[in-house]
Amino acid sequence: MYNPLVSIIIPTYNRAHLIVETLNAILAQTYTHWECIIVDDGSTDASEILIKQYCDSDSRISLYH
Repeated sequence: MYNPLVSIIIPTYNRAHLIVETLNAILAQTYTHWECIIVDDGSTDASEILIKQYCDSDSRISLYH
């Protein structure tokens, strides 16, 4: 069976109130061969802290600044 890698790219800036909902929706998908690349453009809210928690718990999620 062919399972291509799906890349999910999320640009973010000060969206701590939305990023948890977004990442939970991605994790709830039935297709599991994906990577999530989050690009933070210098957020000053709690976005980085929340995203790092997800990065620590799932190696498919990456954070870049």
